Amino acid sequence: MLVYFIASRSKIEEDIDYFRVINKSIQDAGHKLTRDIVEPIYKLVTSGQYEKNAEEIDWKQLNKENTEAIAKADLVIAEVTARSFSVGYQVALAIRDKKPTLILARKDHLKATFRSGLSSDFVKVAEYRNKDDLQKIVDDFISENSIGPKDLRFNFFMDRKIYSHIRWLSYKTGKSKSEIIREALLRDMDRDS
Repeated sequence: MLVYFIASRSKIEEDIDYFRVINKSIQDAGHKLTRDIVEPIYKLVTSGQYEKNAEEIDWKQLNKENTEAIAKADLVIAEVTARSFSVGYQVALAIRDKKPTLILARKDHLKATFRSGLSSDFVKVAEYRNKDDLQKIVDDFISENSIGPKDLRFNFFMDRKIYSHIRWLSYKTGKSKSEIIREALLRDMDRDS
């Protein structure tokens, strides 16, 4: 399974041990990160290179890479103890894409914030006190959302002619476009059996 992990760099020196627990939990469960940037960012920040080179960063490319990493992910984990517009934006993208999303913060950092009121079938908000709490929360979230025999999602690109036909069938039958495509594939699979 692919997991996207995002957190703010603003307090990375203070938070790095927690970020490492999250990364390790993901990898120990046998999953992969869609974008492993915690250690590289930590090295840049602690060496002073991040601030020195911030103006040279291609922010459009960085945003594109983050957006693509979210799209590839099966799960999203966001550590939000340090407030960050960028992290909030990426969480919103994950929710829009209906990705199971875990929002984490250290105890008492979510009180009276917008994050504490997020409500979606795809969002779990949790607070932790220490590294052991954090690891258990991450492990449980991954386990709850592990893709086994569950239905899977993917992006499907089509030309206008196919789209128009599927839209027409959807209107005619009252079924969703995905139901129409799924039924066509099942008929094809039955024919090949």
